[in-house]
Amino acid sequence: MSKEKNALAFKAIERDTSISSDKYYEKIIAEISDLIISGALSPGDKLPSERELAEYFETSRVPVREALKILGFLGLVQYVPGKGMIIRHIEVSSLLSKVFFGMSITQDTAIQLMDIRLLLEPYATEQAAKNATESDLEQIRLTLHEPSTTPVADQSIDFHSAVIHASHNVLLEEIYKFLYSLLRQLREANLEGRYDDGPYMFHGKIYEALKNRQGVSARYLMQAHLEEEKAHSFSRFSNT
Repeated sequence: MSKEKNALAFKAIERDTSISSDKYYEKIIAEISDLIISGALSPGDKLPSERELAEYFETSRVPVREALKILGFLGLVQYVPGKGMIIRHIEVSSLLSKVFFGMSITQDTAIQLMDIRLLLEPYATEQAAKNATESDLEQIRLTLHEPSTTPVADQSIDFHSAVIHASHNVLLEEIYKFLYSLLRQLREANLEGRYDDGPYMFHGKIYEALKNRQGVSARYLMQAHLEEEKAHSFSRFSNT
């Protein structure tokens, strides 16, 4: 990027008397993030130097340096020797996993996670009925016949991951990859003592609907499946 473009893209941060100056890095993060989201900054673009950014934002270099460190951790920028700080291509699952690093399952997060799944997975299942290849359907079928030594939580995650993949919605699959660690925590707690006969009874019914390209039926089966699991999650935490 030219210096002229930099001068147009960046502007002085607004001073807020309710926050101390050592929190200005948060405003700088928000400003650079907004420029990336809007497309004003694209992958491969070079950021100005710390000194130039401090001049544009009208701050010292300290909050600029702190903001760049955090943006680097999030994977939004990367220092390239000889070039400087470069905007990176955003990988959704990697970004989300860092934003929510260390989150554990509580009653609130368990219910919220199930709400997110209820929003995403029924839609993905209906899309899978339309978009799944024969190879996708075979992969889903195989998750129903995993060895008995496979933990039930793994069987469940394998099935749902295969259905999400069969939707051929790349962004949705990236989001689901992020949710994987939280789903594992939830399912390990949720499945204890349940489904002694193996995978969920719903899985087989959903697979049959997908195989027969019955999108609406598959969607409602997934909805019912997740609502049942959400109810169990709430019941489990209410009794602890």
